[in-house]
Amino acid sequence: MRTPLGTAEAMLNAVIDKDVDGVLATFSPADDAYVFVEGPRWTTHGGDRIAEGWRAYFRSPVGITAFRWVEGPFVWESDALAQVCGVIDYDIVGDGKAGRLRMRMTWLVRREDGEWRIVHEHGSQPLEDPYGAGDWWPEGANPLS
Repeated sequence: MRTPLGTAEAMLNAVIDKDVDGVLATFSPADDAYVFVEGPRWTTHGGDRIAEGWRAYFRSPVGITAFRWVEGPFVWESDALAQVCGVIDYDIVGDGKAGRLRMRMTWLVRREDGEWRIVHEHGSQPLEDPYGAGDWWPEGANPLS
């Protein structure tokens, strides 16, 4: 059986391999599954819609060719739920152009029929100035200590 981290990384490797069945094997088909996508939409709700979204992704000119953890991964696990999170650098292609995309990633995984399955995925990036008032972190302070 895959670990929670193994589930998140199996999903990423299936994305790299363009294996939609492999990706969907890591996601919950349940109606309460809910993801925050990195694209122009806000959310996708329900296993059927998530599967539809992944199929559309694989028909598009975008993709991930590699990933590496920049911070983490951090894993918290109970008997039924686990969280995998950290910062990831993705090597990406978009309409024939290669690049790098750094994302804060979080996966909530749940045991379903003895397997860890993703019930929530959240990828985001910091906003430059969300409040229009600059950074509130004191200048010179180390946010990692």
